[in-house]
Amino acid sequence: MRSRRAVVLGLAWACCLSGCLGVVPFRPGAYDEAVRVEALDMAFTRDGSGALTLKLQVQNPSPDAATLTRVDFDLRVDGRRVATGEQVVGVPLDGRAQVPLEVYFPLAVARGGGRLEGGSHAVRLEGGVVLRFGGSERRAPFRDARTLEIAWMPGGESSPAP
Repeated sequence: MRSRRAVVLGLAWACCLSGCLGVVPFRPGAYDEAVRVEALDMAFTRDGSGALTLKLQVQNPSPDAATLTRVDFDLRVDGRRVATGEQVVGVPLDGRAQVPLEVYFPLAVARGGGRLEGGSHAVRLEGGVVLRFGGSERRAPFRDARTLEIAWMPGGESSPAP
């Protein structure tokens, strides 16, 4: 009985040492530090169209290769939600590697739903990048707050264009 327990514990220890848990960094907060917003640009027009462009720097916190599978976001201007959405991507990322990632979100705005408000606006962006390691996924969040010059704002909540 005692030898069977020693074998099971030995196998569990060998599995840990061989990298079975390599997809999960042991450092707390590793995924919280994996994505940085390099640039953020947004614009809306009176015809109901708009665009959000994000330039992100993504680092794989794991020694194992991953695939960036999607990016999601929530955009607020002057404290009001303006847009939310998700985009599917398929970018390979080697272990511990960094890649720049630029995503473009076309936005749809209801006609007549905006107001002319030239000037500076407080923009707050929250979102995440999903990293897939074989069969498991981890979400690496990002946040950014800045002031942007925006000439025209939508009146209600927007969504990504179809």
